[in-house]
Amino acid sequence: MSATATLRTLLLVGDRFAGFAAQQDVLTVSQFIEEMRLGVYSWDSRPVRVRAGQGVTAEDADMVRDAALLLGLGDRLDLDFRAPALAGRGEAHKHIASNTLIADLRRDGADLFSATLRVHNDNELLIDHQTGEHVQGMVAVEAARQMFLAVSERYHACRYLDRSYYYVIESMNTDFENFLFPVDATIVYHALRAELDDPDRLSFAAEISLHQAGRRASITTVTYTAFDAPVIEAKEHRRAQFAVEHTVRNARVTVTPTKPVPAAV
Repeated sequence: MSATATLRTLLLVGDRFAGFAAQQDVLTVSQFIEEMRLGVYSWDSRPVRVRAGQGVTAEDADMVRDAALLLGLGDRLDLDFRAPALAGRGEAHKHIASNTLIADLRRDGADLFSATLRVHNDNELLIDHQTGEHVQGMVAVEAARQMFLAVSERYHACRYLDRSYYYVIESMNTDFENFLFPVDATIVYHALRAELDDPDRLSFAAEISLHQAGRRASITTVTYTAFDAPVIEAKEHRRAQFAVEHTVRNARVTVTPTKPVPAAV
């Protein structure tokens, strides 16, 4: 490449998405730092433009900036990274922030809500299963689940601040239409039904779609109910007790031992 050529824009992804880095102009965090150390970007005085995709954390961004400073590229590195505004623990129902997939949640209309998908490099669904270039389908399913919880908690259940709700899925179906890749994606929640008058029992139906690169990657239809926690917890406890008693009762059934058959020699 000549000194006057325009330096290409690079897409940076977390190390978990090394398979996606087979694409031209895509690098993992570790690969980009290694290329800087090898002097790949030292010959040109133009800015090194880098856009962060999925799996890049604030710590990764700091590490990239520190490496650039150390190697004399600090004033040339143009790193487009913004820490997402994650849904809260009580909204996504996740205790560990790396497992939260919903960020920048907003209301776009009376029955329409949207958020950005955020896939952490150490998300629980990626740790033991990540192959190829795409993000596995269970991420889309879990994102839909977290989306309906976050929307319901932030915009509906909040009308009854003295209540704590327990969410029960009645039906959930996901159609996968396109591969999902570790780049920007938007989650859209379209409310089909929201029955909110009875504070003991809030009932919902929704379509939740995941969009990326001008295409719909998946669409999930779900019906679910938010029960006042004390009511459903008592019901859950009774059913758990029945399951235990049934299992223990069956375990006590005596099986008549059969006479052993001599082994052939």
